[in-house]
Order: sequence, then structure tokens, then C-alpha cells
Amino acid sequence: MNTKKTAIIISGAILAAGAGGFLYWDNAYNFTGNERSIGNGGYYADFENFNGTDSFELQLEKGEKIHLDAHIDKGKADFCFYRKGEDNGYVISGITDADTDVTADESSRYVVEVRAKHAKGVISVKADENVADKTVYNTSKNAADNIGDIND
Repeated sequence: MNTKKTAIIISGAILAAGAGGFLYWDNAYNFTGNERSIGNGGYYADFENFNGTDSFELQLEKGEKIHLDAHIDKGKADFCFYRKGEDNGYVISGITDADTDVTADESSRYVVEVRAKHAKGVISVKADENVADKTVYNTSKNAADNIGDIND
């Protein structure tokens, strides 16, 4: 085998390994930070690096609200709120600062998702004080990460 052909093969292998490493890093779930918890009617995360999705469900009656308070310093974060069993709903994409209420348009079980891509910041989602049932069901695929309970 000549030197030029060997150099091309080695370069291709290095390029493939680099691309594979980047794709793994870009899509691997990662959470490093001060706190992340789900329970007592809400979700709270204070993170240096969050890459992935956390989700939970709660039962809301028509007109009941949840409150989103988020401040993202870098990276990207999205907030999704929809009725269980549906594939569309309320979405805030590319959050930098958010301080808003989201109202249930009918009585149903709702899914709340927080999606982050190499983000740094703080996200808090809390059921309004008038929500009758503040039971939160952790549906995060990363429940093995031992997300703790929020203490009110």
C-alpha cells in the first residue's frame, strides 16, 4: 500500500471517529448543577450543563394554571405543555427569560416537558396555589438519575 492511500485511510478513520464522538456528546443526556427536583406540584432545576429532557404529568381541571419561570444563560431550552395522549400543545422554544402562566383549557392529565441542549440556567415550573391536586407523576426517561422531591 502506498503512503498516499494510507494517509487517506487514516484521515478518514480519524474524521469518522471525531464525528462519532461529537454526535455522542451532542445527544447524550447530561445534567450537572446545584439541584434538580420533581414533586409537590412542580419541577425545579438549577444547572451548569443540562442536555436532555425531563418530564412529568399532573392532573389539572379546566382553568387551573401552572407557572413557568426560566432564565437560560447559554445553550437552548424549550418548555412543552400538552394533554396526555396528544402530540401538540403549548410550546416555548429557545427560552432566554420566561415568566408566564399556562392555563389548562380542559380538565385532563397534562404532560410538562423541559428540553435542554447544552444549557446553563434555572427553570422552575409550579402548579398555581389554586390547583386542587398537586400530585406530580415523574415520567422522565431519566428517572434513574434519582430526581428528588421539591420541599415547599
